[in-house]
Amino acid sequence: MPKRSYTRRDTSCDRVFGGRYFVEEKSVELLVSTCQDGNMDLRFSDDAESNYRLFLGKYGLDAEDSFSPALGQSYRIITIEDTNEEKFAGKFIGNGDSRDEYRCDAVIVCGANIPVAFRVGDCPVVLVVGQSFEGQIVLALVHAGRAELQAEILKNAVARMVSDFRIHLLSATAYVFPHICKRCYSLQYVDPDTEKKAGNFLEFSNGRYHLDLMGWLRHQLEEAGIRRVSTVHFRCTAGISPVCVSRLLHDMKKFKGLFSHYKSFHLGAPKGRFVIVARVIERSGEVDKEEGDFYET
Repeated sequence: MPKRSYTRRDTSCDRVFGGRYFVEEKSVELLVSTCQDGNMDLRFSDDAESNYRLFLGKYGLDAEDSFSPALGQSYRIITIEDTNEEKFAGKFIGNGDSRDEYRCDAVIVCGANIPVAFRVGDCPVVLVVGQSFEGQIVLALVHAGRAELQAEILKNAVARMVSDFRIHLLSATAYVFPHICKRCYSLQYVDPDTEKKAGNFLEFSNGRYHLDLMGWLRHQLEEAGIRRVSTVHFRCTAGISPVCVSRLLHDMKKFKGLFSHYKSFHLGAPKGRFVIVARVIERSGEVDKEEGDFYET
């Protein structure tokens, strides 16, 4: 039997916005910016890169040691190890072309402590943290928007963590971060392929489609073999429905809000992206290879 409870959680979701936030027994450091930290998108702000550097510096991180890729519809998975981290350190990539070397939709880190920063507005980002059979911490940041879920990037990233780095799935937890929710994600048209792949997570009512991104990504994590999914950090970035507006007002008062492309394009709010940063800070724990149980050391 495991020596620790798989259900034990730090459920204080607001801590993620207050400063450094630690998950998985202090093996990973996690930071999330808000509007007060400035726009992180080069398309909408001349200060994006300096905002990024200031935000990292506030928490003792160096932009020259960090990697912030361009995201979106490349469906590429980048893996960073101690042998190649110098190639990615210091890179802050604009949107670029889908063929660009540093454009991706998932980054897996093993054997390195390089901070990885994803700049997002309304798309989900999922952090998957696990431990290899050799006791090494492995993390993956995954951009899990509608197109990326359709391409099954989340399932593919977890499969790579297992095949390339031998993570033990019983040790893995997935953390889901702020994004647009089902109540606010509405579309007038959905192409047939998306409609087929989204399945029960796409509903049509009052003349519009409503997409349950949270349900869809949780389903993909389950299919990938991830048994523990934490949504304690989740909040809606759009704030259109009455339910989301009430939470948004709370967020704006306490955290000065999150950037959102939905609010940018449909409500005329400030344009931009916030940033989610994760890095491995401690490598501890081991796996009982005979029993397959995960243990803390």
